Amino acid sequence: MKRIGVLVCLVLSLVTQALAQTKHITPPVEEFGFEPGTDRKLADWTQLTAYYQKLAAESERVRYQELGKTMEGRPFVMLTVSAPENLAHLAEYKEIVTRLSDPRTTSPEEAKSLVARGKTVMIITFNIHSTEIASAQTAAAFAYRMASSNDPDVMTTLQNVILLLVPSQNPDGEQLVVDWYKKTLGTPAEGSNPPVLYAKYVGHDDNRDWVGLTQLETQHTARAINEWHPQILYDLHQQGADAPRIYLPPWVDPIDPNVDPLLVSSMNALGMRTAHDISSTGKAGVLVNGVYDFWSPLRDYISLHNGLRILTESASANLASPIEVPFEKLGTGIGYNAKVATWNYPDPWKGGTWHLGDIVAYQMVALESMTKTAAIDRERFLTDFYTVSSHAVHPSSGPYAYVISPQQTDPAMTVRLAKTLFDAGVEVMQATSPFQAGGKTYPAGSYIVTLDQPYRSFAKTVLERQNYPDIREYPGGPPQRPYDVTSTSLPLFFDVKADAIAEKFTAEAHKLDAITPVVGQVEPGSAQGYLLDDRRNSSLYALFSLLSEGVKAYRLTDPGHDPGTIYIPRQAGLSAKLAAAAKKFAVDFKPATAAVAGSALKMEAPRVGLYKSWIASLDEGWTRFIFDRNGIPYQTVVDADIRKGNLRKHFDAIILPDNRAEAILEGRSGGGRDGPNRLTMPQVPQEYRGGLGPEGTAALQAFVEAGGTIITQNKAADVYARNDNPNFTNALNGVPPKEFYCPGSILEIAVDTSSPIAFGSSATVPIFFETGPTFKVSGDAKSIARYANDKPLLSGWILGGKYLDGTSAIAEAPMGKGRVISFGFIPTYRGLSEVTYKFLLNAMLYSRSSTATVSAN
Repeated sequence: MKRIGVLVCLVLSLVTQALAQTKHITPPVEEFGFEPGTDRKLADWTQLTAYYQKLAAESERVRYQELGKTMEGRPFVMLTVSAPENLAHLAEYKEIVTRLSDPRTTSPEEAKSLVARGKTVMIITFNIHSTEIASAQTAAAFAYRMASSNDPDVMTTLQNVILLLVPSQNPDGEQLVVDWYKKTLGTPAEGSNPPVLYAKYVGHDDNRDWVGLTQLETQHTARAINEWHPQILYDLHQQGADAPRIYLPPWVDPIDPNVDPLLVSSMNALGMRTAHDISSTGKAGVLVNGVYDFWSPLRDYISLHNGLRILTESASANLASPIEVPFEKLGTGIGYNAKVATWNYPDPWKGGTWHLGDIVAYQMVALESMTKTAAIDRERFLTDFYTVSSHAVHPSSGPYAYVISPQQTDPAMTVRLAKTLFDAGVEVMQATSPFQAGGKTYPAGSYIVTLDQPYRSFAKTVLERQNYPDIREYPGGPPQRPYDVTSTSLPLFFDVKADAIAEKFTAEAHKLDAITPVVGQVEPGSAQGYLLDDRRNSSLYALFSLLSEGVKAYRLTDPGHDPGTIYIPRQAGLSAKLAAAAKKFAVDFKPATAAVAGSALKMEAPRVGLYKSWIASLDEGWTRFIFDRNGIPYQTVVDADIRKGNLRKHFDAIILPDNRAEAILEGRSGGGRDGPNRLTMPQVPQEYRGGLGPEGTAALQAFVEAGGTIITQNKAADVYARNDNPNFTNALNGVPPKEFYCPGSILEIAVDTSSPIAFGSSATVPIFFETGPTFKVSGDAKSIARYANDKPLLSGWILGGKYLDGTSAIAEAPMGKGRVISFGFIPTYRGLSEVTYKFLLNAMLYSRSSTATVSAN
């Protein structure tokens, strides 16, 4: 009888919902004038947000919420979709999953009761990569289906699942891409990608921000994840047009060892089930277990927070324009040949015309399949979530905790590390008195991160050093490339020592509910001037600011001070400027208690040009982000600006961000996307073609010979580090990948700290190396930093370290009256590698410095 009663109540509930949706719900075709997926038709973000607000007003199943603003000030939106009675009790369901997320306070018996009452929470992120435009349109079609349909599968999903839809993880880019597409529609450039980054600063790296949490969009979604504790995250992407029609997990090896094995099994099962459901509709070209590994935390935030990450990658069209893909031009990749049937790709697509609507159709089936599974297997997903959380709070292996002393070189970096963990939902404690752990005494104020907490996996992954496995394409063959990078060790990036403590210890400490920022000051005292510690990035930001205000400053080079110490002599109006800089940049100005005299470099505000290629560089965007965030003055220059010449009149330094030398020198051609592609692709508008060309190259040559400084980052060094250069060459030219390969690892270099480029640096520094150059210097060129041995690896993976031994990671080569400074790495890597920012900042400051003598007054 009890079972019959439950069934009757369920039926009555479903009938009530069905009746509630008899009123008109506006379909996308009525709102936009076309169905999502129609060739050459795209709804932009303004249209989409208006539509979602209308859906929420018309349907009791949808709630519209603005989580905040984007980097460009647009609304960042989340839709909560479920049965009306679930939406009426959201606080209760949120409390259920919150309790399940922490088995320290929820017993197994309590968990069973909570599972019986709870709902699967599933978050779906659409359109993070904006040129992968289909899912922004799919989101509207799916939201409408869930808001309006009385289909039994929809009703089951609504009853059992709380859906959190992020209809675009990058609204700024969605608007940019749609605007570009409409501008080029009907021209030879129709369907081409925009020539700029489609996220203001980070472009394609917007889904590599799940550790640094630097962008507003990432922060909004991370807070939603931390608040809702979803069991499943589904992330919709697109891949190349010649790839399989859609990819799903299982992932290829390697898997981050900190991801719980039960999650790996669950992702495998859900991916396979969804692949089966897609294939059952007659859709071909479904790939599993290919291309995409599960190593980097930069993309896999949810699975380090005890939830499943499901990725689909659909084959692309030319934005919203159809593309012809002949069968013989289908491609290959890790785990597949798109023309050959295998166990993980059993039904190859036969080629033909591929439409935006095809992508939408595949994505809709995947959405319907996954949400239905989330509903049917509600109890399993909730139970597994509790189980994985239990594994985290009752770990079977160490370490017990990480301890981060406040006594570090740069207090701001210590705080950034603690705040990064805190913002990711990790519990951070702070000691209120000294304590002992691991045979060492730590002071009050130390941060303590125990690894018996729900988000243990995230904390451990980003705090430890990685040991990436050696995986080859075949025995004795070249390395199998990782999908992303092999190391994301924050203590190395931030130059902060975080000690792993194996054994349990006790300390008087309190759990933090906020991370207190560093506060700067102008220390009191009578002085002829002030000293500023240049080991801290914030000190260099303050120096840039003060120089732009006309403050006289020096970098001391005499033996009585650490090389590069910043000295600011007493001058009119100084007190107010120092007080403002101390407050803004959280630095300490110390009075010079003794007379300062001796050799120095006189500093002036450098005039900096930051080159922007029309083959957009991620490094250009990240560099611009760091400059903007910290008030570093610069001017963007493009090919046409450089070709005009007379650069020395306007600039002291010009930065060439990481990009292939061909991309910089030759730029985009008339047709085809940049890089190898065997398919016929759209043309590129004339104004975005050609790169620097001979005129631009000659203008840069004249600039540096007239006394300018050119700064190259990573692969951009190959513009100058050529075999015919008598000063420096790329020592890796001609070395095959099966002998040397380092696809995103942290290496150690030895630094000449007397060089103005290395002022404030430690004698050894971790750098992030990703398929970059290394330099053999000769003649008048100088090595500023070098690899001291054949084993430079600190974290990640490297093959062929012997090729780095003795070569230079930073080179300075004279050219006329000026110089070229080349970094064989990216100093500003993804807004994370704080320890190497100072090399770039120093190089900029060096470009407008002159030798001087400071006299004691």
